[in-house]
Amino acid sequence: MSPLNSPVLGLGLLFLGRQLVGQNLRQLSGGGFRNLVKSATHTPVLAGLLGLVAGALMQSATAVTFILVSMVGGGLIQTAPARLVVIWCNVGLTALAFLAAFNIHPLVAYLVGGAGIFMGSARAKPWNTVAGALLGVGMILFALGEMGAGAAPLKDAPWFRTGLEFSLSSPALAFACGIAAAAILQSNTGAAMLTMTLAAVGAMPLERAIPVIYGTNLGAIVLRVFLSAGMTGGPLRLVRMEDFFCIFSGTVMMGLYALETAGVPLVAAFARLFHGTGTQLAVVFLLSNLIPAILITPVLEPCARMIKRIWPGQSLRASLLTPQALADPATGMDLIPKELARLLASLRPDAPPSPSSDPENRTTASFQSDAASVENFCARLSSENSLTNLQSLVLQRLRAALHTIRHIGEAIGEFADSNASLPDAARLTVTPLAKTIQDSLNLAAKATASLAPQDIQSFYDGTKHHGSGIEAARNALNDSLPHFPPEVRMSMAALVDDFDIAIWLIHRLAKLEIRLSNPAPA
Repeated sequence: MSPLNSPVLGLGLLFLGRQLVGQNLRQLSGGGFRNLVKSATHTPVLAGLLGLVAGALMQSATAVTFILVSMVGGGLIQTAPARLVVIWCNVGLTALAFLAAFNIHPLVAYLVGGAGIFMGSARAKPWNTVAGALLGVGMILFALGEMGAGAAPLKDAPWFRTGLEFSLSSPALAFACGIAAAAILQSNTGAAMLTMTLAAVGAMPLERAIPVIYGTNLGAIVLRVFLSAGMTGGPLRLVRMEDFFCIFSGTVMMGLYALETAGVPLVAAFARLFHGTGTQLAVVFLLSNLIPAILITPVLEPCARMIKRIWPGQSLRASLLTPQALADPATGMDLIPKELARLLASLRPDAPPSPSSDPENRTTASFQSDAASVENFCARLSSENSLTNLQSLVLQRLRAALHTIRHIGEAIGEFADSNASLPDAARLTVTPLAKTIQDSLNLAAKATASLAPQDIQSFYDGTKHHGSGIEAARNALNDSLPHFPPEVRMSMAALVDDFDIAIWLIHRLAKLEIRLSNPAPA
């Protein structure tokens, strides 16, 4: 049997276990996390504590950061408290390293077996999700055991020993190895636990393992650079704040390492107070995130101003529905209404005639493209995530609202084209109709963006087909018809029909949003 079998098997199981833990814990904590972030907006201490809990549960600072990015981009939370959550989630994610340091490997078989059986038999959520997360934890612990068992004989192989000795021959190279390991595993926690496992079997001494741990925080920066492609403004700066923390962490901890090498007892001296190499490195991993978090928290605002000078742009409001928003279904469904509101705000009843040669397609190309993007996002949100029954119902109603908005766009396009074809004097007469539609669209956009009951009620009352404002505009036009030639009167009467269709569809949207604001099964 090849000595590489166990390490390769362990590495594969480590990737799979991390994926299971991340997916299932994000499902368990996503909605509650979002609500807690909103409530912690004005309390820095609560924001920091929330970061600790989120990091411990989600086991990925990158995942936490991009959930917050979606919320900041959609205006659901402010950037300042989100920064605190981002910084302190790095401290929370060290929790799994301590679990890996404990000698619970005799129980791992029962954990994996029990969680796997329960996950296969329990279909109801959240129990199936809990079992999936436990199965992932068990697989990570089993993977680390396999890698440790394989590394024990492997460390005596000349080629392995020579390569490891070269990689750890200097603190700088060891630090670079930590960066590379975290980049490959796409997880600083996974890289830290791998280092702990190798050190525990004697493959590397504690003194050389410490700079490897210090380098792990920087490994995820490359992944975030790709994930943040196309971002601007506040969301991009929030990602760069996490990157800045990782660079700051590596710089500070390597500075402390240099002092300790010179004889000042610091991190390693404290870690040696604990028993076992694995536990000692878990303490080092904790301190490599805790010390920088404590140092950077009081100066977050100056750091944010520095980052803003480097990335000064404002957020592009072209679309809130980025691929990152798909990671958390609850956040994605909070952003969809805001994107629908943007679609409504882009409609203009007094716009120039549509250049489209298709008479059935009177909306602008940008409206069509944006509406198609929202529909595609909704489809991916449903297909790529395990939605709860309530989330599925809300998403279904959001898609119904989108369908209605697309029809509203077509109706207003027809009204605008008919309006533009009238003589100047007739266009002045129908101006109240265009203003009434625009006022209705403004009510629709406000209600759709907030989905607040009071806004939806105002939207509903203001768009009734026989409401006072709408009826007055229609009557004023009818009274002016006798003053125009027959052919113009016919065009103006057709315009009234277009007006009625547009108002009816807008009011139909108000009825749909009443159901959206109270998402209970009909």
